[in-house]
Amino acid sequence: MNSVIENISKRSRDEILNKVAKAHSIDNFQRVETIDPVSHINMSSDLIEMIKENMQNNKFIVHDVAKDDVINTINTIAKENDCKSLLYPENLGLDLDLILASDKICFNKEIEEMRDKVFHSDFSIINVFKGVASHGVACVASTKEQPRMLSLALPLCIMLLKKEDVVKSLVDALHLVKESHDKLPTNILFIAGPSRTSDIELVTVFGVHGSQKVHIILY
Repeated sequence: MNSVIENISKRSRDEILNKVAKAHSIDNFQRVETIDPVSHINMSSDLIEMIKENMQNNKFIVHDVAKDDVINTINTIAKENDCKSLLYPENLGLDLDLILASDKICFNKEIEEMRDKVFHSDFSIINVFKGVASHGVACVASTKEQPRMLSLALPLCIMLLKKEDVVKSLVDALHLVKESHDKLPTNILFIAGPSRTSDIELVTVFGVHGSQKVHIILY
């Protein structure tokens, strides 16, 4: 059985490589731009309303607020969920003194040095790089300043997304990741709400391997 699969793989590989090797000698060869798959989706012209609807369908808790209300919204969420300890990235860009948490921990060390804090804090706040309207997902680029564990380990995650950073498609978001980084991040996360699984008797369960609640503050 393995030999059959190996032969098929070799034949396919040889066919592809032969086409690549001969492409330069084709006189009328023209590069055709790849079509963005979003062209097959019925898109709204209002990307903000579209991303809000799709994120709500993905079980994000969406807050559409003015910039001046971001801190108040964070404090309301923390109070409603009885959150006391906050884990945040170095480049959060908020006045931490205004956030009502009794314990505020910056994730600025290796995970081995902060394991207890990371896995025993109540909530995290992170910045979203781009929001993707077509699928209602948040594109988060992991960096040294904002490690990916901030969006994976905490029971509640608050994501901050500027309306100007909402793009049409996954392809648009990926292009912008490449354009804005000298080197690609070690991880690019496309987050579609709280973690979930239907592995057990096809019953959807939330928060099995990540945040149980994900709030998105759109401002």
